[in-house]
Amino acid sequence: METRERAKILAVNGGVVMQIGTRIEVLRDDGLPVRVIFDRIPPNLMAKPTLSVTLDSEREGTRPLTLSYLSSGLGWKADYVALFDEQRSQIDVQGWVTLTNNTGTTFSNARTLLVAGEVATLQQGYSDRSNRNNRPRGNRSGVESANRERLGDFYIYPLEKRTTIANAQQKQVSFLDAGGVPAMRGYQYTNGWRNQSDEADSVQTILKFSTARAGGLGDALPAGIVRVYQRDARDNAQFTGESAIRHTPGGSELAISTGEAFDIKVKPTIVDRSRISSDEWQNTYRYRINRSDGASQTTTIKRNVTFYRTQMRYTLTNGSNRAVMVDLAQSGLDNYWDDTRVVSESLEGTQRNADVRVWQVPVPANGETEVNVTFDTRY
Repeated sequence: METRERAKILAVNGGVVMQIGTRIEVLRDDGLPVRVIFDRIPPNLMAKPTLSVTLDSEREGTRPLTLSYLSSGLGWKADYVALFDEQRSQIDVQGWVTLTNNTGTTFSNARTLLVAGEVATLQQGYSDRSNRNNRPRGNRSGVESANRERLGDFYIYPLEKRTTIANAQQKQVSFLDAGGVPAMRGYQYTNGWRNQSDEADSVQTILKFSTARAGGLGDALPAGIVRVYQRDARDNAQFTGESAIRHTPGGSELAISTGEAFDIKVKPTIVDRSRISSDEWQNTYRYRINRSDGASQTTTIKRNVTFYRTQMRYTLTNGSNRAVMVDLAQSGLDNYWDDTRVVSESLEGTQRNADVRVWQVPVPANGETEVNVTFDTRY
Protein backbone atom coordinates (compact mmCIF):
# COMPACT_ATOMS: atom_id res chain seq x y z
CA MET A 1 0.00 0.00 0.00
CA GLU A 2 1.33 3.46 -0.91
CA THR A 3 1.20 6.32 1.58
CA ARG A 4 1.78 9.92 0.53
CA GLU A 5 2.99 12.65 2.90
CA ARG A 6 3.90 16.29 2.38
CA ALA A 7 7.63 16.95 2.86
CA LYS A 8 9.88 19.98 3.05
CA ILE A 9 13.07 19.72 0.96
CA LEU A 10 16.00 20.90 3.05
CA ALA A 11 18.88 20.21 0.64
CA VAL A 12 19.69 18.61 -2.71
CA ASN A 13 23.37 17.75 -3.01
CA GLY A 14 24.27 14.20 -4.03
CA GLY A 15 20.89 13.17 -2.62
CA VAL A 16 17.74 14.65 -1.13
CA VAL A 17 17.29 15.73 2.50
CA MET A 18 13.63 16.05 3.46
CA GLN A 19 11.68 16.97 6.59
CA ILE A 20 8.42 15.02 6.97
CA GLY A 21 6.66 16.20 10.08
CA THR A 22 9.25 15.73 12.83
CA ARG A 23 11.28 13.22 10.82
CA ILE A 24 14.31 13.89 8.63
CA GLU A 25 14.82 11.52 5.69
CA VAL A 26 17.81 11.27 3.36
CA LEU A 27 17.45 9.68 -0.08
CA ARG A 28 20.78 8.90 -1.71
CA ASP A 29 21.16 9.64 -5.39
CA ASP A 30 22.90 6.36 -6.26
CA GLY A 31 20.06 4.41 -7.85
CA LEU A 32 19.69 2.08 -4.85
CA PRO A 33 16.36 1.72 -2.99
CA VAL A 34 17.85 2.99 0.28
CA ARG A 35 16.55 5.59 2.70
CA VAL A 36 17.76 6.79 6.09
CA ILE A 37 15.28 8.03 8.73
CA PHE A 38 16.38 10.14 11.71
CA ASP A 39 14.14 10.26 14.76
CA ARG A 40 15.58 13.66 15.54
CA ILE A 41 18.06 16.20 14.16
CA PRO A 42 21.58 15.37 15.44
CA PRO A 43 23.08 18.24 17.46
CA ASN A 44 26.01 18.60 15.02
CA LEU A 45 23.80 18.74 11.91
CA MET A 46 23.03 22.22 10.65
CA ALA A 47 19.98 22.77 8.49
CA LYS A 48 21.81 25.65 6.77
CA PRO A 49 25.52 26.01 5.86
CA THR A 50 27.14 27.52 8.94
CA LEU A 51 30.59 28.90 9.69
CA SER A 52 31.41 29.00 13.40
CA VAL A 53 34.27 31.10 14.77
CA THR A 54 35.50 31.29 18.36
CA LEU A 55 37.06 34.65 19.21
CA ASP A 56 39.20 35.38 22.27
CA SER A 57 39.13 38.95 23.57
CA GLU A 58 40.85 40.60 26.52
CA ARG A 59 37.93 42.96 27.14
CA GLU A 60 34.21 42.89 26.63
CA GLY A 61 32.22 45.17 24.37
CA THR A 62 31.01 45.50 20.79
CA ARG A 63 33.66 46.08 18.15
CA PRO A 64 33.75 45.80 14.33
CA LEU A 65 35.22 42.54 13.07
CA THR A 66 36.28 41.58 9.55
CA LEU A 67 36.52 37.86 8.86
CA SER A 68 38.34 36.77 5.68
CA TYR A 69 38.69 33.22 4.44
CA LEU A 70 39.44 31.34 1.23
CA SER A 71 36.76 29.24 -0.39
CA SER A 72 37.31 26.79 -3.25
CA GLY A 73 33.64 26.92 -4.16
CA LEU A 74 33.68 30.39 -5.72
CA GLY A 75 34.96 31.01 -9.21
CA TRP A 76 34.61 33.15 -12.30
CA LYS A 77 35.53 33.17 -15.96
CA ALA A 78 35.41 35.71 -18.76
CA ASP A 79 33.43 35.37 -21.99
CA TYR A 80 33.40 37.76 -24.93
CA VAL A 81 30.87 38.39 -27.69
CA ALA A 82 32.27 40.07 -30.81
CA LEU A 83 29.97 41.32 -33.59
CA PHE A 84 32.09 41.67 -36.75
CA ASP A 85 31.10 44.14 -39.47
CA GLU A 86 33.30 43.23 -42.41
CA GLN A 87 32.19 46.10 -44.64
CA ARG A 88 33.23 48.64 -42.02
CA SER A 89 36.19 46.55 -40.79
CA GLN A 90 34.99 46.92 -37.21
CA ILE A 91 33.88 44.80 -34.28
CA ASP A 92 31.72 45.55 -31.25
CA VAL A 93 32.98 43.65 -28.20
CA GLN A 94 31.10 42.86 -25.00
CA GLY A 95 32.82 41.19 -22.06
CA TRP A 96 30.89 39.13 -19.53
CA VAL A 97 31.95 37.66 -16.22
CA THR A 98 30.32 34.36 -15.29
CA LEU A 99 30.24 33.95 -11.50
CA THR A 100 29.91 30.42 -10.08
CA ASN A 101 28.95 29.63 -6.49
CA ASN A 102 29.23 26.07 -5.18
CA THR A 103 30.08 26.95 -1.57
CA GLY A 104 26.78 25.75 -0.08
CA THR A 105 25.64 29.22 0.95
CA THR A 106 24.18 32.33 -0.66
CA PHE A 107 26.08 35.63 -0.78
CA SER A 108 23.57 38.45 -0.64
CA ASN A 109 24.22 42.00 -1.82
CA ALA A 110 27.96 41.29 -1.89
CA ARG A 111 30.64 43.70 -2.98
CA THR A 112 32.63 41.69 -5.54
CA LEU A 113 36.22 42.15 -6.75
CA LEU A 114 37.63 39.86 -9.44
CA VAL A 115 41.38 39.19 -9.64
CA ALA A 116 42.55 38.45 -13.19
CA GLY A 117 45.77 36.48 -13.67
CA GLU A 118 47.28 33.09 -12.96
CA VAL A 119 47.09 32.94 -9.17
CA ALA A 120 49.03 29.88 -8.01
CA THR A 121 47.29 27.47 -5.65
CA LEU A 122 48.00 23.86 -4.75
CA GLN A 123 44.68 22.89 -6.32
CA GLN A 124 45.38 24.90 -9.46
CA GLY A 125 44.33 23.09 -12.58
CA TYR A 126 46.18 22.70 -15.83
CA SER A 127 47.04 25.92 -17.61
CA ASP A 128 46.84 25.44 -21.35
CA ARG A 129 50.22 26.44 -22.75
CA SER A 130 50.35 23.60 -25.27
CA ASN A 131 49.77 23.58 -29.02
CA ARG A 132 51.58 26.88 -29.46
CA ASN A 133 52.47 25.96 -33.04
CA ASN A 134 48.76 25.62 -33.86
CA ARG A 135 47.87 29.09 -32.69
CA PRO A 136 47.22 31.74 -35.34
CA ARG A 137 50.14 33.93 -36.35
CA GLY A 138 49.86 37.62 -35.61
CA ASN A 139 49.54 37.64 -31.81
CA ARG A 140 51.85 40.15 -30.15
CA SER A 141 51.90 41.13 -26.47
CA GLY A 142 51.30 44.81 -25.81
CA VAL A 143 53.11 47.25 -23.53
CA GLU A 144 50.22 49.50 -22.44
CA SER A 145 49.10 49.55 -18.82
CA ALA A 146 45.37 49.22 -18.41
CA ASN A 147 43.47 51.91 -16.54
CA ARG A 148 42.57 49.47 -13.78
CA GLU A 149 43.55 48.82 -10.18
CA ARG A 150 46.52 46.47 -9.83
CA LEU A 151 47.26 43.94 -7.11
CA GLY A 152 50.86 42.81 -7.43
CA ASP A 153 51.08 41.34 -10.93
CA PHE A 154 47.33 41.02 -11.31
CA TYR A 155 44.48 43.29 -12.38
CA ILE A 156 41.38 43.98 -10.31
CA TYR A 157 37.98 44.01 -11.99
CA PRO A 158 35.46 45.34 -9.44
CA LEU A 159 31.79 44.88 -10.25
CA GLU A 160 30.09 48.28 -10.29
CA LYS A 161 27.07 47.17 -8.28
CA ARG A 162 26.65 44.80 -5.37
CA THR A 163 25.37 41.44 -6.47
CA THR A 164 23.61 38.44 -4.96
CA ILE A 165 24.61 34.96 -6.03
CA ALA A 166 22.83 31.96 -4.61
CA ASN A 167 24.35 28.59 -3.90
CA ALA A 168 24.65 26.34 -7.00
CA GLN A 169 24.02 29.38 -9.20
CA GLN A 170 25.81 30.85 -12.20
CA LYS A 171 25.37 34.53 -12.92
CA GLN A 172 26.66 36.77 -15.70
CA VAL A 173 27.70 40.39 -15.17
CA SER A 174 28.96 42.78 -17.87
CA PHE A 175 32.44 44.28 -17.46
CA LEU A 176 33.37 45.47 -20.98
CA ASP A 177 31.44 47.21 -23.76
CA ALA A 178 33.48 48.59 -26.68
CA GLY A 179 32.13 49.55 -30.09
CA GLY A 180 33.73 50.39 -33.43
CA VAL A 181 37.01 48.58 -32.74
CA PRO A 182 39.07 48.29 -35.98
CA ALA A 183 39.27 44.66 -37.12
CA MET A 184 39.95 42.67 -40.24
CA ARG A 185 39.57 39.13 -41.49
CA GLY A 186 42.60 37.17 -42.66
CA TYR A 187 43.53 33.66 -43.78
CA GLN A 188 46.37 31.37 -42.73
CA TYR A 189 47.70 27.97 -43.71
CA THR A 190 50.71 26.08 -42.29
CA ASN A 191 52.27 23.07 -44.01
CA GLY A 192 54.43 20.63 -42.08
CA TRP A 193 57.81 19.62 -43.43
CA ARG A 194 57.54 17.14 -46.32
CA ASN A 195 53.77 17.13 -46.00
CA GLN A 196 51.66 16.89 -49.12
CA SER A 197 48.01 16.21 -49.78
CA ASP A 198 46.06 14.55 -52.56
CA GLU A 199 43.21 16.95 -51.87
CA ALA A 200 43.24 20.64 -51.11
CA ASP A 201 42.87 21.68 -47.46
CA SER A 202 40.83 24.62 -46.21
CA VAL A 203 42.71 27.58 -44.77
CA GLN A 204 42.07 28.99 -41.30
CA THR A 205 39.86 32.04 -41.00
CA ILE A 206 41.49 34.61 -38.70
CA LEU A 207 40.00 37.68 -37.03
CA LYS A 208 42.58 40.35 -36.14
CA PHE A 209 42.14 43.32 -33.81
CA SER A 210 44.02 45.30 -31.15
CA THR A 211 43.54 46.00 -27.45
CA ALA A 212 45.42 49.31 -27.72
CA ARG A 213 43.77 52.52 -26.55
CA ALA A 214 44.29 54.05 -30.00
CA GLY A 215 42.46 51.08 -31.51
CA GLY A 216 39.26 51.70 -29.61
CA LEU A 217 39.19 48.75 -27.16
CA GLY A 218 41.72 50.14 -24.68
CA ASP A 219 41.70 47.50 -21.96
CA ALA A 220 43.49 44.42 -20.66
CA LEU A 221 41.49 41.25 -21.30
CA PRO A 222 41.27 38.35 -18.85
CA ALA A 223 41.61 34.90 -20.42
CA GLY A 224 38.37 33.55 -21.84
CA ILE A 225 36.38 32.49 -24.89
CA VAL A 226 35.68 34.94 -27.73
CA ARG A 227 32.54 34.11 -29.69
CA VAL A 228 32.25 35.87 -33.04
CA TYR A 229 29.01 36.79 -34.82
CA GLN A 230 28.19 38.43 -38.16
CA ARG A 231 24.93 39.77 -39.53
CA ASP A 232 23.39 37.96 -42.49
CA ALA A 233 21.39 39.49 -45.35
CA ARG A 234 18.33 39.60 -43.08
CA ASP A 235 20.29 41.59 -40.47
CA ASN A 236 20.27 38.67 -38.02
CA ALA A 237 23.44 38.02 -36.01
CA GLN A 238 24.77 34.54 -36.83
CA PHE A 239 27.45 32.63 -34.91
CA THR A 240 30.60 32.22 -37.06
CA GLY A 241 33.12 30.68 -34.65
CA GLU A 242 34.88 30.94 -31.31
CA SER A 243 38.41 30.83 -29.96
CA ALA A 244 40.18 31.05 -26.60
CA ILE A 245 42.48 33.90 -25.66
CA ARG A 246 45.01 34.02 -22.83
CA HIS A 247 45.46 36.91 -20.38
CA THR A 248 46.12 39.78 -22.78
CA PRO A 249 47.83 43.06 -21.79
CA GLY A 250 46.70 46.39 -23.18
CA GLY A 251 48.17 47.36 -26.54
CA SER A 252 48.30 43.76 -27.76
CA GLU A 253 47.64 42.53 -31.29
CA LEU A 254 45.21 39.61 -31.29
CA ALA A 255 44.65 37.02 -34.01
CA ILE A 256 41.98 34.44 -33.25
CA SER A 257 40.95 31.51 -35.40
CA THR A 258 37.20 31.23 -35.98
CA GLY A 259 37.14 28.14 -38.23
CA GLU A 260 38.01 27.06 -41.76
CA ALA A 261 37.17 28.91 -44.96
CA PHE A 262 34.68 27.15 -47.24
CA ASP A 263 36.00 28.50 -50.58
CA ILE A 264 39.71 29.10 -49.96
CA LYS A 265 42.02 26.09 -50.06
CA VAL A 266 45.68 25.09 -50.38
CA LYS A 267 47.12 21.94 -51.96
CA PRO A 268 50.80 21.33 -51.03
CA THR A 269 52.73 19.04 -53.40
CA ILE A 270 56.28 17.64 -53.31
CA VAL A 271 57.29 18.07 -56.94
CA ASP A 272 60.71 16.47 -56.55
CA ARG A 273 63.06 15.33 -53.83
CA SER A 274 66.62 14.24 -54.61
CA ARG A 275 70.08 13.96 -53.10
CA ILE A 276 72.72 16.56 -53.93
CA SER A 277 76.49 16.45 -53.39
CA SER A 278 78.30 18.55 -50.82
CA ASP A 279 81.25 20.87 -51.49
CA GLU A 280 84.82 20.06 -50.39
CA TRP A 281 84.73 22.42 -47.40
CA GLN A 282 81.57 20.79 -46.19
CA ASN A 283 82.95 17.26 -46.03
CA THR A 284 86.40 18.09 -44.57
CA TYR A 285 86.80 18.41 -40.81
CA ARG A 286 89.91 19.27 -38.79
CA TYR A 287 90.28 18.32 -35.13
CA ARG A 288 92.96 19.38 -32.65
CA ILE A 289 93.87 16.55 -30.29
CA ASN A 290 95.66 17.33 -26.99
CA ARG A 291 97.72 14.37 -25.78
CA SER A 292 98.45 13.54 -22.15
CA ASP A 293 102.13 14.58 -22.54
CA GLY A 294 101.06 18.15 -23.35
CA ALA A 295 101.70 17.95 -27.06
CA SER A 296 98.93 18.47 -29.60
CA GLN A 297 98.33 17.47 -33.18
CA THR A 298 95.81 18.34 -35.88
CA THR A 299 94.00 15.56 -37.65
CA THR A 300 92.04 16.01 -40.88
CA ILE A 301 89.29 13.59 -41.86
CA LYS A 302 86.71 13.52 -44.60
CA ARG A 303 83.12 12.59 -44.05
CA ASN A 304 80.42 12.61 -46.69
CA VAL A 305 77.49 14.83 -45.89
CA THR A 306 74.16 14.05 -47.49
CA PHE A 307 72.04 16.95 -48.64
CA TYR A 308 68.55 16.88 -50.08
CA ARG A 309 66.85 19.21 -52.53
CA THR A 310 63.09 19.42 -52.08
CA GLN A 311 60.90 21.23 -54.60
CA MET A 312 57.50 22.25 -53.21
CA ARG A 313 54.46 23.56 -55.05
CA TYR A 314 51.59 25.21 -53.16
CA THR A 315 48.39 25.66 -55.19
CA LEU A 316 45.98 28.16 -53.63
CA THR A 317 42.42 28.34 -54.97
CA ASN A 318 39.69 30.88 -54.23
CA GLY A 319 36.06 30.01 -54.99
CA SER A 320 34.70 33.27 -53.57
CA ASN A 321 33.84 36.39 -55.56
CA ARG A 322 36.46 38.56 -53.83
CA ALA A 323 40.25 38.59 -53.88
CA VAL A 324 41.97 37.46 -50.69
CA MET A 325 45.45 37.43 -49.15
CA VAL A 326 46.60 34.14 -47.60
CA ASP A 327 49.38 33.90 -45.01
CA LEU A 328 51.08 30.71 -46.27
CA ALA A 329 53.74 29.12 -44.01
CA GLN A 330 56.14 26.19 -44.30
CA SER A 331 57.21 24.83 -40.92
CA GLY A 332 59.74 22.21 -39.84
CA LEU A 333 62.86 24.09 -40.90
CA ASP A 334 64.55 24.35 -37.48
CA ASN A 335 66.44 21.02 -37.61
CA TYR A 336 70.03 21.77 -38.71
CA TRP A 337 68.95 25.30 -39.58
CA ASP A 338 72.52 26.33 -40.40
CA ASP A 339 72.42 23.95 -43.37
CA THR A 340 68.90 24.75 -44.60
CA ARG A 341 68.64 27.08 -47.58
CA VAL A 342 65.86 28.50 -49.70
CA VAL A 343 67.40 28.04 -53.16
CA SER A 344 64.58 29.61 -55.16
CA GLU A 345 61.04 30.88 -54.65
CA SER A 346 58.51 32.24 -57.13
CA LEU A 347 57.24 34.69 -54.48
CA GLU A 348 59.61 36.32 -52.01
CA GLY A 349 59.00 35.11 -48.47
CA THR A 350 60.16 36.12 -45.02
CA GLN A 351 61.74 33.99 -42.33
CA ARG A 352 59.32 34.25 -39.39
CA ASN A 353 61.71 32.32 -37.16
CA ALA A 354 64.18 29.43 -37.44
CA ASP A 355 61.32 26.99 -38.00
CA VAL A 356 58.89 28.87 -40.25
CA ARG A 357 59.06 30.69 -43.57
CA VAL A 358 56.02 32.72 -44.65
CA TRP A 359 54.68 34.02 -47.95
CA GLN A 360 51.90 36.60 -48.35
CA VAL A 361 50.02 35.14 -51.30
CA PRO A 362 47.38 37.16 -53.21
CA VAL A 363 44.67 34.92 -54.65
CA PRO A 364 42.26 36.50 -57.16
CA ALA A 365 38.49 36.13 -56.95
CA ASN A 366 37.35 32.85 -58.52
CA GLY A 367 40.97 32.07 -59.36
CA GLU A 368 44.16 30.42 -58.19
CA THR A 369 47.79 31.23 -57.42
CA GLU A 370 50.76 28.85 -57.52
CA VAL A 371 53.84 29.27 -55.32
CA ASN A 372 56.98 27.23 -56.06
CA VAL A 373 59.83 26.97 -53.54
CA THR A 374 63.03 24.88 -53.52
CA PHE A 375 64.74 23.96 -50.21
CA ASP A 376 68.19 22.47 -49.64
CA THR A 377 68.34 20.60 -46.33
CA ARG A 378 70.26 17.92 -44.49
CA TYR A 379 67.14 15.84 -43.87
